Amino acid sequence: MTEEKLDFPRRLLVWGNLGLLAWVFLSFFSVMFYNFFYGWLYIVLLAFMVYAVLRRLGCSSCYKCKACTSGFGRLAGAFFGKGYVKRESVGNRIGLVALVYFLLLPLPAVLLSVSLLGAFSYVKVLVLVCLFAVAVYSLTTWSNRSTASNKS
Repeated sequence: MTEEKLDFPRRLLVWGNLGLLAWVFLSFFSVMFYNFFYGWLYIVLLAFMVYAVLRRLGCSSCYKCKACTSGFGRLAGAFFGKGYVKRESVGNRIGLVALVYFLLLPLPAVLLSVSLLGAFSYVKVLVLVCLFAVAVYSLTTWSNRSTASNKS
């Protein structure tokens, strides 16, 4: 049985990782608006979870990719890829990816909403809107329509 090797287009690799980095910073600012100290702890946790744990687990076997991206292709594929790339990037790490999604969207959104109730600011609203925009775009890649095609 021959396995199809993953090929991460340069566009997905670059824009997917920049989008994930932007999402991490938006989550950081969301928590920082709630509490400055917690914000800094949060970015350390997110950076560790995404760029150390998830990237390293995603890159456990080099022979599965056409070109080595040291796990960054799998990160981009897991959060912004579609179809075969999405399925193979996530693999059996769906629970860990779900945890990272929770850390990137619901938790920061709730804390930023609480912060907005305390003191309204247009910057906070802008961060919240951008946070939801990136998350909605990422979550649309999980729809059955985009992952239904199977390359055999």
